[in-house]
Amino acid sequence: MLRFLPVLLIVAVFAALANYLPIKREIVYRLGISGDLTKSCCSVDNLSKTGNFDETASIAFFNNQVISYPKTSLAEAIKTTTFNDTKVLGTTNAAGQEKWIDISLDEQKLRAYEGDTVVIEFPISSGKWAPTPEGQFNIWYKTRAQVMSGGSKELGTYYYLPNVPHNMFFYQGYAIHGAYWHNNFGQPMSHGCVNSPLAQVAQLFEWTGPVLPPGVNALRASVDNPGTRVNVH
Repeated sequence: MLRFLPVLLIVAVFAALANYLPIKREIVYRLGISGDLTKSCCSVDNLSKTGNFDETASIAFFNNQVISYPKTSLAEAIKTTTFNDTKVLGTTNAAGQEKWIDISLDEQKLRAYEGDTVVIEFPISSGKWAPTPEGQFNIWYKTRAQVMSGGSKELGTYYYLPNVPHNMFFYQGYAIHGAYWHNNFGQPMSHGCVNSPLAQVAQLFEWTGPVLPPGVNALRASVDNPGTRVNVH
């Protein structure tokens, strides 16, 4: 019996660790057995109902915890980020160079280019609990404000986030968007979307196509108003 004691101790320690929530969470998500079906922030079918700032929202949750919800500053930021200089708008600049976005998942960085020149760069937080899709995309839909919810209460990843600002959907319900619930940019944090710092993503939102006219809070890309190309790798 004694000769099996080290093995039994190892099994006991492993079982204890597996039941420790942070470790259990990492294990079940990595194995794909978490039961959390959240793969992006939003349902494509519900996007047409969004875009306006929800003044009635009063509370936000992230990772099962009530968090600071900067309602007033978010509303003000959304109202004041519209650019008056039309030369920066659209999918090309004044010199006719393509405006495009490169997202490096290894570096956890987003870079916006005009031709070969970086004009905007900032750290991001991509998918931790579900992967961010890789490939060549174009922004197909934009909303100025968006409610996002999902995750697992049992595993401590539940979130309910009203008025997420400056959303640029590049593939189905996956978006580049502002994140007010954490400041851990440079590390994966999301269920697949590309979390971005508030000030920088507001600038990016106005720089990208499709261009939202004044007073319009949600818009789908079109032939006449195309979406900016997004390269994720």
